[in-house]
Amino acid sequence: MNFLLSSHKVGRILGIDVHIAYSLYLITGLFIMQYSQSGIYAVLSMLLIPVCVLAHELGHSVVSQKFGVKVNRIVLHMLGGAAEISGLIPGPKAEILIAIMGPIVSLFIAGISLIMMIVLQNSPAIELFYYLTYMNTFLAIFNLIPVFPMDGGRIALATIMIFKGPEKALRFVKPMTIAGVALLCGYGALNMLSGNPNGLFMILIGVLVYFQGNQELQARMYAARYSSMHDTWQNSFKSDKHKDATYNSSNYNKSKKSSKDTFKEDSIIGAWRKKRKASKEAKLKAKRTELDDRVDEVLRKVKEEGISTLSPGEKALLQSASKKYKKNFK
Repeated sequence: MNFLLSSHKVGRILGIDVHIAYSLYLITGLFIMQYSQSGIYAVLSMLLIPVCVLAHELGHSVVSQKFGVKVNRIVLHMLGGAAEISGLIPGPKAEILIAIMGPIVSLFIAGISLIMMIVLQNSPAIELFYYLTYMNTFLAIFNLIPVFPMDGGRIALATIMIFKGPEKALRFVKPMTIAGVALLCGYGALNMLSGNPNGLFMILIGVLVYFQGNQELQARMYAARYSSMHDTWQNSFKSDKHKDATYNSSNYNKSKKSSKDTFKEDSIIGAWRKKRKASKEAKLKAKRTELDDRVDEVLRKVKEEGISTLSPGEKALLQSASKKYKKNFK
C-alpha cells in the first residue's frame, strides 16, 4: 500500500511536517468532477476535506507531544490521514486520550459548522456548512469504529490493556479488527453491486486499515512479549527471592536477619560477595541494555516498514531475544 502514502512535504504546523500523498490529488480531482454540477459550495467543501482531516490529525499530534511522544509528520492521503510517531506512548491511559482527541476536534468543527448553518440559514453559503457538518460528523463517528488502528480500535486496545495487560489485549483486538475489516469490505462490495461507485472506497479503506493494523499489531506483539520479559528481568533484582536464587543460597532466605548472616556481611567474605554480586549485576545490565537497544531498533523497523522487510538476521535476533528471556523467567 506504499503507493497510497507516497507523498511530498507541503509545510510545517506546530513543529510537525505536513505531507500530501500524490493519491490525494487524484481523489480530490475525481470528487470535484463528480460534484461539479452541484455548485461552487459543493466543490469548495471537497477541497476542504484535507483541511478537516489535517485538523483531526493535529488533535492527535498535539496531545501526543504533551505526553512527550515525537510526531515525525502528518501524511494526508486519498483515504484519510496518518500521524507518524516515534517512541512509545507512555501507557494505555495516554493512548486513550491521544486517540479520542481526533474525533473531538472533528466534532468541534461539526458543531461550529452547525451553528453557522443556523446563523446563515437564508444564505446560499449554508450549503457549504451543511457539507462541513456532515463530513466532520462522519469523520468522527467512522474513526470511532473499534477496528485497529483506527481511533476506536486504539481506544478498545488501551481499555482492555488496563484490565487484562498488553498481550491479552492484543490477542483480543486482532480478530476484532479482522471482523471489522470484513464488514467494511462487505459493505463496500454491496454498494458496488447496487451501482454505487463509492463502495470501492470502502473496500480500499478496509484493505488499508487491515495492512496498517496488522503491521502495527505484529510490532506491538513483539514489543509486549519483549517488554514483559524486560520488566521481569529488571524487577528481579529488586526481589530478595531472586537475589537468593542467583547465588543458589537457600539458607540465606530462611534467616536473612540472623547473626550468622550479619557476621558474613561485616566480614571480608561478605564484602567480596557483595562486590562479586555487584559485578554480575553490572554485566547482566550491560548485556540487557545492548540487547534492548538492538531489539528496539528492529521493532522500530517493523512498525515503520513492516515485518516482511526484516532480514533473516533481524528475525533471528527477535526470536533469540524472546526465547532467551522466556527461558530465564519460566
